[in-house]
Amino acid sequence: MVKISGTLYQYSFICERKLWLYAHGISMESDYENVKIGKIIDENAYGRNVKHILIDENANVDVLKDKIIYEVKKSSSEKEAALEQIYYYLYILKKKGIDDLNGELRIPKENYIESVFLTDEKYTEIEERMNYIIQIIDQDLPPKTKTKICKKCAYFEFCFV
Repeated sequence: MVKISGTLYQYSFICERKLWLYAHGISMESDYENVKIGKIIDENAYGRNVKHILIDENANVDVLKDKIIYEVKKSSSEKEAALEQIYYYLYILKKKGIDDLNGELRIPKENYIESVFLTDEKYTEIEERMNYIIQIIDQDLPPKTKTKICKKCAYFEFCFV
């Protein structure tokens, strides 16, 4: 059984090809400038709070404070995928019997905050999404690119050059 990380779950809302490549150990992000900037923002955001909590080796929560999971992002460009990632973290924790948490997406540069609450409907959607992710990962070859945001992606050169 494939362990679906928060990153893989988020990628499933951005690009099937990126999801497949990352799941197969092809990571282009370590040298990508936008990822480096995001890590700096993450490291400097929310000071002394409990940060980078690893859950079940497949979810790395940015910040946990007062029963709220905070996910910190550089920009709102992939906001919906970031929100889905928080839902996924809440789902994982609920499966472990921890269901009194909520989430917040925070984008410090934009002074943006959005609250996230796991509903029964969202719980079911996540389980369906996990099956979809496994179908993508199990393909022999990566899916073709279908998105227009590729030029800002760390995998751009891998996919198009």
